[in-house]
Amino acid sequence: MKRLLLLTSLALSAGCYTKESEEPTGLTSFRVEVTKVTTGDSAAALLPVVNACVARYGNDQAAVPPSVRGTPECLYNLPRGNIDIGLTITALDGNGGEMTSFNGPVSFRVVPGDLTGDYSQRWAMLTDGKGTGSVRVAHLYGETHVWVQDQPFDLDYSDGGVVGDLTQVPQEPATRTFATGLSNPIRFEEPSIASLQTPEGGTETSVFVKQFLRIGRNPEAGEPLVQNCDPSDPNNGQQMKLLVTGTDSSGFYVTDMTACRVLEKSVSGANIQTPEPDGFNPGRFNSLYVYNYQFPEGLDSGDLIWTLSGTVAEFTNTTQVSFPAWTLRENVRLLPQTEWNKYLDQVPPVEINGRLCGFSGSPYLDDLLCGYSYKNFKMESLESSLVKLRRVKFPRVFKNCDANGNNDMPMFCPSGSGASRTWKNCFEEPPDDPDLPERQCVIDCTLGIGEFAGTICAERTTYTSFGQFVVEMNASGPASANLDASVPGRITKLTAGTTSVNSNKLLSEGTRLNLVCDQPVRVRFGQGGVTATAGDTLLAANTALEYTLKGSETTVAVVRDATATADATCQYAPDSRTRISLQIKDAVPDLNPDCSESDADAARALQCKQLHAATFDVVGHLKHVGPARPRWNVLPRDQDDLCCYPGPGLECPKPIKPCP
Repeated sequence: MKRLLLLTSLALSAGCYTKESEEPTGLTSFRVEVTKVTTGDSAAALLPVVNACVARYGNDQAAVPPSVRGTPECLYNLPRGNIDIGLTITALDGNGGEMTSFNGPVSFRVVPGDLTGDYSQRWAMLTDGKGTGSVRVAHLYGETHVWVQDQPFDLDYSDGGVVGDLTQVPQEPATRTFATGLSNPIRFEEPSIASLQTPEGGTETSVFVKQFLRIGRNPEAGEPLVQNCDPSDPNNGQQMKLLVTGTDSSGFYVTDMTACRVLEKSVSGANIQTPEPDGFNPGRFNSLYVYNYQFPEGLDSGDLIWTLSGTVAEFTNTTQVSFPAWTLRENVRLLPQTEWNKYLDQVPPVEINGRLCGFSGSPYLDDLLCGYSYKNFKMESLESSLVKLRRVKFPRVFKNCDANGNNDMPMFCPSGSGASRTWKNCFEEPPDDPDLPERQCVIDCTLGIGEFAGTICAERTTYTSFGQFVVEMNASGPASANLDASVPGRITKLTAGTTSVNSNKLLSEGTRLNLVCDQPVRVRFGQGGVTATAGDTLLAANTALEYTLKGSETTVAVVRDATATADATCQYAPDSRTRISLQIKDAVPDLNPDCSESDADAARALQCKQLHAATFDVVGHLKHVGPARPRWNVLPRDQDDLCCYPGPGLECPKPIKPCP
């Protein structure tokens, strides 16, 4: 027992001692000070701050003091391109004092953000412990810090090798301490859906592709996020409100209800054929598809969410967020059914018309495909938003163009200019192109030309594989006749009195047009100089006449009918027979567009006849499918998103209800 106590005492005494802390020696950190934040272009202008801050300084960006820029009270605008951050750097020793003995290169990194400049903008040389530098970065948002490190920066790689000018890389010192320091926070706007979706540099691809972002803010995380719009925008300063506009088997669509409007001319590279009457894009680039890999349990159309996070990606040219997470703000299905659509009613669908499709005042070959131009940012502004098609016609023919049975349809594009512009292979076409027969079949069917001239045809393999098919959009003409009056330059007006009149506008042979007059008139079609007489075709007042010019006919003449009570105002417009895609298999599985009016089953034959004779209003989400023709696809949510105007003496095909 005595021996045990002695050993215990010795052990305790051996463990009880004190030692003075060692003074850290050498380089331990850096003091990093931000001197300026400028745009990363040749102008190198000061990066703008949010409008709420500018308003406190007389709405003059130049009057905002440098000391308040980038603070919580004066956020920088969220940059959509490169910016340059100027720095002064001081090496520090273990006591926080300046370490003048340090000489060598230090590297930069930014969190969040990506270094985007060349190698010369990724490091700085410190001499006697001091130095300056400028780092070029992108993809900044929220609270951002610049880090300075005593370590080499990462090189860029491509195709298995290093890329970039290696002469801009500093000589590596013999040793590294891996000491680091960071700047005070630089505050930027938080991202919004419009931040992801608004085109930059003339391309519709999101500038945040491959970036992980969070949109919105939970109430426990701080003040609600508000919109930074032009002061004249009613949504300026409004709280961000994220609305679920629809769900499907793989995810959901979300729209920022209070997003800022966007001037058409403010989006660089936009192909604007006919400006919007108010000068703003029809959409606000404020909708997004969220790819969840499965149905989003717990979410319903009409719900509100606080936040959405995930990785930004482009799939078939549609911007989406994948690997998502979200927090629910309000589940409307817990409310009385009369309130389920209380938020959806606040975001009515935008009608897709000829102006949005890219029509100019004169017909053009590309008009056959709505929104074909990749610079058509009118359509891009509505990507993943709810839109409406009015009085579209379903296909009457489904043609299988898959001659080799590989379920792969060749693409086609317009080529040439002026009268020689035509549709062909998107790439150099070899003389022995094996896809040529398939491609020509797809071209003729999709566009309603060649073998399928005068009808609406959809390619069957595309329908069976992807569920999408071509529909023909409403023709140009006066709104009084339920036609598309969105491009007034396409509509010609004539005053028909007792003397025949015709238009000086000559149309191409074979053009289909629509003519409407507010008094009864006599009509004749022919070459330039044609005249109408009392013995020609009678057109009743306010009745639309659809006519395809035959042979050498290029214009129309009208004269007042004897029964008219006044001179007639007539309006006519060429019909571009514009196509857009529709996908209804999930929304209305019982409606089969690939049908036959001669079906042996009388009920199916009647259903098909009713479908072919009717026109339809369709609401759905707008999806961009770059390789497809047409490139824009509308996806209804359920059968209530469709209604029909039945043909003469017929009913709507089941289960579609008549339009109100």
